[in-house]
Amino acid sequence: MTANGAMLYAGHMNVTLRTLIVAAAILLSPSLAFACSCGPTVTVLEEYNRVEAVMIVRVTGVEKAKGFGINNIRSTKVVVEKVYKGDLRTGDEFSLPQGGGADCIWTFAASDVGTRYLFYLNSLKDSSRHWIASTCGRSGEIKYEREDLLYLDKMDQVRGKTRVSGKYSALGGAPGLEVANRKVRVVGQGKSYELTTDSDGVFEIYDLPPGDYRLEPEMPAGWKLEVGWLSNSVSAIPKLSTEKAVAFKLEPQKHASIDLPFIRATDAR
Repeated sequence: MTANGAMLYAGHMNVTLRTLIVAAAILLSPSLAFACSCGPTVTVLEEYNRVEAVMIVRVTGVEKAKGFGINNIRSTKVVVEKVYKGDLRTGDEFSLPQGGGADCIWTFAASDVGTRYLFYLNSLKDSSRHWIASTCGRSGEIKYEREDLLYLDKMDQVRGKTRVSGKYSALGGAPGLEVANRKVRVVGQGKSYELTTDSDGVFEIYDLPPGDYRLEPEMPAGWKLEVGWLSNSVSAIPKLSTEKAVAFKLEPQKHASIDLPFIRATDAR
C-alpha cells in the first residue's frame, strides 16, 4: 500500500483552513515543513458542500526540479475528465502543487502519469488561483471511490434525500475477506432494510426517515468488526456499537457514511 493509500484508508477527512495556509507556505518556500492534522471522516455530501470544486482528473505529466519536494517533483499536470462542481470544464488543464508529506497536500510520483483521481479541491485566492488537493479529505484514485461516485453520478435525482452508505472491507486491505454480495441490514424506526454489497463491498440506501439506526453486517467466519476503528467516522457512534452492530444517527436531508472494517478474530486485541 502506498503512503497516499494508507492515508486514504485511515480516513477521508476534513479540508481545513490549515491546509490552505500550509499550501501557501509551500508555494512560497518549499523548504518549510509543517505537521498535518486531520479530523474524522465526513460524508460525501459534507465534503461536496464545503469545497470549491469536485472533479475527475487524469494525470498527464509531472514537472521535476532537482532537490525540490518529494520525488523531486515541483508540480503535477492534470486534465479534467468530468466536473461535478466548480467552474472548470472537461478538457481543461492545470497543475497541482506537490505536497511535502506532512503538510496535508497530495504527493505524486512520476508513475502516477495516466492515473485517474476523484479530487475535492479548494484554491488559494491569489492571482494565479492555485488549486490544492488535500490528503485530509475524500479525494483518491477512482478505483477506491465507488461510494462517492454512486452518489455524485446521480446527484440530481437524489438531492435532498437521506442516504446511508458505507463499505464492507478488511482493515488495512488484509487478504482473505470476500466483500461482494454481503448482506448488511439497516435496523431502526421500527423497520429493517436488507442491502447487498457490490463488487467493491459498497452499499447504499436512500430516503430513510431520520432517527437512530444500527447496521448489522453479515459476519464472515473467522472475522470480526474492529469497533475501535469506528472513531474515524463522524457518522458512527462507537460507544453504542458492538462487534456485530454499528450504531449511528441519521439527520434530516443528510447522509450517514459508515465503513465496516473487519479484522481476523485471531488478530483482535
